[in-house]
Amino acid sequence: MPTSVTGTSNKPDRRRRAARRASGFTLLEVLVVIVIIGIITSMAVVSVNVLGGDDEMEEEARRLMAVLGQVREDAMLEGRDVGLRVDARSYDFARYDARLERWELVGDDPLLRERKLPDGIEFELWLEGRSVRLTDRSEPTDRAPLQPQVVVMASGDLIPFELRLRRAGTDEVRALTGTADGKFEILANEAVTDRR
Repeated sequence: MPTSVTGTSNKPDRRRRAARRASGFTLLEVLVVIVIIGIITSMAVVSVNVLGGDDEMEEEARRLMAVLGQVREDAMLEGRDVGLRVDARSYDFARYDARLERWELVGDDPLLRERKLPDGIEFELWLEGRSVRLTDRSEPTDRAPLQPQVVVMASGDLIPFELRLRRAGTDEVRALTGTADGKFEILANEAVTDRR
């Protein structure tokens, strides 16, 4: 077997075999690995969206908590009671008119406008540990005056409540709670005591 000055063989077969072993991955192998990583990543993203929290319910609960916090501050500044009226799919606000001795819907304030829940989400209301049957709201009359379920008093105190948001067909739940001294909190899933 002839050898060169450097001590290696001049045969082209051995050089090719050594070059093949030293070379990296082929383009096809790299593309297959990229496709596999893409599939695994997309499955992970889909499973996080399916198994993760319900952002829409969380957003609605946070919005209502922020509005109620502002309502409490305004009620204390103005010295007027403000009420929250809820049905299964929407809510609005009313102010108490002491002169007329009745509740009147707030129509001039964009913050306190009527808001509807997104499709598939519904309210449940609990006052003093009891479930309140939420009926469709109707226009107030002399025989059936407007009556809010939750009242934020001019002192800043409020009627303690638990307002739950449930997504139809799932076990997802968010509960917005309010204590008598005007503190609000959002609870999610396991933290919500089921009283059905």
